Order: sequence, then C-alpha cells, then structure tokens
Amino acid sequence: MQQIDRRSFLAGAGALAGLPMFGVSPAFAQAVKMSLGVGLAQESGALIMKMRQDNLLEQAAKELGLAGVEPEFLSFPVLLRMLQGIAAGQLQFGTLGSTPTIRSLTGPDPVVPLAIVGGGNLFPLQVPPKSPIRNLDDLKGKTVLTIVGSDLHLVLVRMLKAHANIDDPKEWGINLRNINALTELGRAQSGVDACLSLAPTSAMAEREGALVTVLRNDGKTGPAYKGPEGSGAGKTIASFAKTPFAPEAYYPHRIWIVARRDFLAANPKAVTALLVANHRAVAVLAKGGTSEIIKAGSVNWAGSAQSQGDWIDNVLWKRRGWSWVTEGDARTLVGLSTTKAIFQSALDPEAAKKIFALGADVSRAAYEVVGRVPERKVFDDMKSDVRGRPVWEAASWNLKA
Repeated sequence: MQQIDRRSFLAGAGALAGLPMFGVSPAFAQAVKMSLGVGLAQESGALIMKMRQDNLLEQAAKELGLAGVEPEFLSFPVLLRMLQGIAAGQLQFGTLGSTPTIRSLTGPDPVVPLAIVGGGNLFPLQVPPKSPIRNLDDLKGKTVLTIVGSDLHLVLVRMLKAHANIDDPKEWGINLRNINALTELGRAQSGVDACLSLAPTSAMAEREGALVTVLRNDGKTGPAYKGPEGSGAGKTIASFAKTPFAPEAYYPHRIWIVARRDFLAANPKAVTALLVANHRAVAVLAKGGTSEIIKAGSVNWAGSAQSQGDWIDNVLWKRRGWSWVTEGDARTLVGLSTTKAIFQSALDPEAAKKIFALGADVSRAAYEVVGRVPERKVFDDMKSDVRGRPVWEAASWNLKA
C-alpha cells in the first residue's frame, strides 16, 4: 500500500492544543481548512486511508469548483478527546458511534450526522471455555466486563430488554466492570464471568481458545450456547424477534461522520466534497472486497488477517456498497435513546428530524455528483438492515419509534 505522509495523521490529543478555535468566515478566498477527528482502529479507518491515499477529497473539491481544501486528519484512540474537540470547535468533523451521537443530539450544540462510515459489528457475549454460562438467563448475578456507557454496554442492555423486558442489567444483579484497556476483552479476566466484546478482538480471542461465544448482536447463537433453541452455533434465539430492530440486530450498530452545524452552514460545498469522497472510497473498497479493505486499513487494526476478514465481512457500508443516511438509520437513534440505563433523556423525533435535515441539501448534491448511486429503489430494501427514504427526503420522514 502507498505510504501515507505521516503529517496527514496527527495524534489527536496533542494536535488539538495547536489548533485554533474555529470561527465562521463569510467567505474563503483560499483553500478551505477541514479538521477531521477519526478512529483509524475502526472500520472507518479503511475509508479515511483510501481518501488520503487517492486524494479523493481534493479531487471532489476541484470538481465542485472550490479553490481547494486542506484536510487535516487527527487520529483519536480515546473518543473523549475527539468529542471535546468537536464541542470546542477545534474539529469540524468526527467519526462517532451511535451512543456518543445520541448524547450530542440531546445536548445544547448537536452535531449533524452526514454519512455512514461503519457499523454491523456482531458484539458477541463471550465466556471462558467450560463456563457454566450458556445463555442470557445464566447471567443473573454475574460480573460482565465491557466498556461501560459505550455501544458495547448498549448491546447488552438491548439483549436483556428483548429477552426479559428489563431496562437495566442491575435488575438481574449483573455487575458491570469497565475495562482499562481494549486488550482485556481478548482473554478471560480474574473475577469476571463474561464479557461483551467486539470484533476483531473477539474473533482473535475465540481462535486462540481464550474465550467462546454464547450469543451475538444479530441474535445468532455461538458454540457455547445451550437453551430452548438447542445447543451450538448458528441458531436464532427466540427472544430476538422482540427487538424493534430485527432482523438486523439487537443494537443496529452505526458509525457516523458528523459535522458541526456552523461549518456546514458556512461551507456547504466543502461538506459535499467530503460526502463525495467518502462515497467513492466506499464504492471502490466494497467492489474490491474484503482483501482490498484489509489492505487499506489493517495497518491500524488489531488481530490477524483472518479475524479482520470475519469482522469486515459484516461491515454495513461494505454490505450496502454506499454510505448515505436513511430514515431507518436516523430512527435507530431515536429508538435507542429510550434506553434508560444508558441515556438520561430520549431524543425528540421532530427535533432529531430537523437536525438530520440540515444535511439534506449537501447529501443530495453529493448523490447527484456520483451519478445517483445507488438507484432510488435500493433505499427501500429492508431485508437485511434498517433503511428507508434517503436524507434528502427528510421532510417526509417519520422518526417516531
């Protein structure tokens, strides 16, 4: 793979100190400066690397008649610093999972979700080999390791809600223990009965024999499962039908590109250029297949090529082949925001709709530039994931859960 100039990717925590506070400018005679916070260890990392490698953002800006863009990509291993940078106006864009996106949308200065750059993680519930935990009921009174307050925590809560109609693991006496480092999810830990993990860490742990899967986010059982549906992997647990997001997942995982509203309002063409570049990165990598995606992103990913492949095969943008935000994507945030164990306040459907609609015009413009890909009917295909009308039709959306 072509070597990327190391100056293009700065360490986020240190780089933020040197960034000026962003202020809205009436016009840009020079190239538009764009600071993007990215998580290169996530599946979105492959898209970012492809954009930089092929200068996709710069090319799109030229097509749109801009004087140019000067993108600065800041890598954030710790999400909190990215959130702080966006809130302070030091970053104009970020890549966020649904949990922090919901928190932003319910806050005083909400970001605008613009595109899908990840999602589809299977988030398996895993246990040590020979564990007596074989199904969700066996978690009562046990200790579960995870990232508290994150998407992983949200998966566990949504599993238990669908299975037993409880709103908080505490109702079953489940003790949640927070990790100190992601590597802790890759092996059995002292005093821990189970963990709610994520790929590719989980696949690597299973191949090494350190942990075994009981149940996944898509409702499928793992090798360690034993319950009413039988024993072993590949069965769909009966209570999965009760989740509002079936047949996709207990938690319809998404990673979003989000933008500050002031930058979007002042620089719509620059935002359109980013959406064009992101779509083209998605299209090229999805067409190239799993091996090409791994080639683009694996320098920043954990695990072996095989464990990365198992993970990437399920990535939402790879399966779709496009990255536009849909009504169904937006509705997942409204539905998930009602999870009281995670969120203090739920999203108001109409308020959320107005925020998403701020991205309608730039998204429509990008869709036209790339040749209206995919064709309109594809958005209505709900066989494998939650979709619906694209964001440029947000005026007719209904986001009520």
